[in-house]
Amino acid sequence: MFPSISSLPRRRFLRDLGRGLGSGGILTALPFPNLGLGQTASASGTAPTGDIESLEHRGEFIRECTLPGETRGDDVVPRHANCIQVARARWLVIYSTHGYRGVDDERSIIYQLRRDAPDGPVIKEGFLARSAANWLPSGVPPPPAGKSYFKQHGHMVAFGVPKGALIGGRPARSANVFVAQWRVLGRVLEVQRDFLDKTYADMALFQATQGVEQIQFRLNDRDDDLEILQPATRLRQKGFATGPTFCSADAEWMNQSFCPAVPGNAERTEWAECNHFDRGRIAALKHQFNPATGRYEWTALGPFLGDARRPLSEASLVRLPDGWLVAARGSGQIAWARATDPFTAWSNLTFTKEPAVSAPITVFRCGDSVVRLFTGDKAASPQRYDRDPLYCWDVQPDRDFAVTQRREIFSSTASHPSFRFAVRPKIDFCELFPHHGRTQLIVHGVNTRAFNHPYDGQPGIPILNAAEKSTSGLYFARLTYRTAPPPLWSFA
Repeated sequence: MFPSISSLPRRRFLRDLGRGLGSGGILTALPFPNLGLGQTASASGTAPTGDIESLEHRGEFIRECTLPGETRGDDVVPRHANCIQVARARWLVIYSTHGYRGVDDERSIIYQLRRDAPDGPVIKEGFLARSAANWLPSGVPPPPAGKSYFKQHGHMVAFGVPKGALIGGRPARSANVFVAQWRVLGRVLEVQRDFLDKTYADMALFQATQGVEQIQFRLNDRDDDLEILQPATRLRQKGFATGPTFCSADAEWMNQSFCPAVPGNAERTEWAECNHFDRGRIAALKHQFNPATGRYEWTALGPFLGDARRPLSEASLVRLPDGWLVAARGSGQIAWARATDPFTAWSNLTFTKEPAVSAPITVFRCGDSVVRLFTGDKAASPQRYDRDPLYCWDVQPDRDFAVTQRREIFSSTASHPSFRFAVRPKIDFCELFPHHGRTQLIVHGVNTRAFNHPYDGQPGIPILNAAEKSTSGLYFARLTYRTAPPPLWSFA
């Protein structure tokens, strides 16, 4: 077992830190395990065998938002969630809501402050970003008569160092400053029908509004709510605060990926994530804490992977003992690559045919050090459908990303027999919460392709009924390890 940072002698800590820093200040070797979201190291550097004692599905995680306009009475349900630790005994769950007016009816970003554990009692629920009807984005002509622009939010993630955390035995410089991000997009709403047109129905609206927003905040002195440090603004790279260009690359727009950023250096003043861009490309973003302002800044963008001929999206960035791994959704296959430093160069892409999937994927390094993939598998599904059931696999990065040990997490047919197969249940948007003691939560959405209107171009998908809506929401499973992984954070 590797020691935690707080137990490392200061001289050794600085020596290992210096050895691990690559170009761009990104950590390229891990002298310790505590790098967030189960980023623990194998002493030998070989693929670990895993330490799962049990995987038990527990049912609903969040059934309903309590905030006005976002309840089941408003025909809205929770859809997708992530989580970070914000203090010794406080956890922040951030989730998006979803309606039934059309495809991908994403709405608002909600936070829950929870006590003691990721699934502990809710202390406070509130808005981070609220959906906007009758939105008038700048640079876009007014909507046609009978239509309006609807601002939607989704793909929410968060990162930061908990309040009171220690790094190298000393108070962390960046403690109690957190960042939340989400994608934004304008959609055309047919007001009388209450029908949301498809994403690309108005390309001018899409090009002008597709992007990522960021908010920065802290936990208040009473540990019972959040205080906003920087209101929600469009995420732009440092040096590109204004004008049509938002980053150092030739990019027209950016979309937020599903997986939270992971620490990029020992002090946790740098964080890295991988978003996707126009023309089917993905790239890593570096966020750095500026001690002068007490805020994070997007300071670097790595090289692109993917192109329009073989587009990639929805990437997961993972820390390995000897570098980095990225996995991305492709056209029926998963794309993988490795890097010593994600801001200099990537290996050639490897495309794997197993699992057979054209659905959201997420990849994490779990509390027992094993890299795992979470998604569906059309070939393994009894319905031959890649969004039901939801599975996870162990991934072997050193063996061409081979997957083994497929485990079923959730199946609609086993859990919700009231679902008509024709409505196409969706068991997806799977996230792995930070481990807590011996346990780690797997949180996913349950929804359907069907909605309140006939499905354009697919007459076989009927209008959703009340019983099927009732089963939609956020669900969770609990991973239990035989031995407790090292704590993610040290506190005084």
